[in-house]
Amino acid sequence: MVPDLKLASAATEVTLTAGRHLLLARNGRGKTTLLKTLAGLLPTFSGEFSVEGQVQFIDEELRFDPVLSPEKIFKAFFKKEFRASAMEMAGRLELDIKKPYGKLSKGNRQKVVLIIAEVQAMRGGAQILLLDEPFSGLDFYVRDVVDSIWNENKNGVLRLVCVHPDEPTLRAESALIISDEKIASMEVVGGQLDWFETRKSLS
Repeated sequence: MVPDLKLASAATEVTLTAGRHLLLARNGRGKTTLLKTLAGLLPTFSGEFSVEGQVQFIDEELRFDPVLSPEKIFKAFFKKEFRASAMEMAGRLELDIKKPYGKLSKGNRQKVVLIIAEVQAMRGGAQILLLDEPFSGLDFYVRDVVDSIWNENKNGVLRLVCVHPDEPTLRAESALIISDEKIASMEVVGGQLDWFETRKSLS
């Protein structure tokens, strides 16, 4: 099964398949609302959409018991095979798996969420990951590691990634722009968005 996400309105129709797709808009223009609607967490107010695949909505609001360590969280979520993958990712992301979740920095809490999402996506089948500001609190080194992990685990996975327009990591197969209360697709040349063109499209 191949992941598939279709958005349709009176003005546009967009189809996304496996790969990385950016969601860009100025603050307050509805990026998070759109992701939550696609995840089924909010009702649809206009337009239509359809999804083919298992959907995960990933944002920084996900919280865990503050006394649990990442190691214990991963043990609760995953059986042996997938737990090993979670631990391996934690090492690459320099996450202290012994430290209580409540004492982790914002960036390290974000790592826990990203690891859980990635390992769940490794279970197979069509996967759709809706990521809301996934790089929040992460330094450039960790962002590059996340980028590498995504590239390694891209088969059968559709990632719609909401990022700030000034985010320097704008690599993707395509991009969706929310502007003037409309959604439009934006061409990505060579897998990298042009920062100046992106700014103009959002003004």
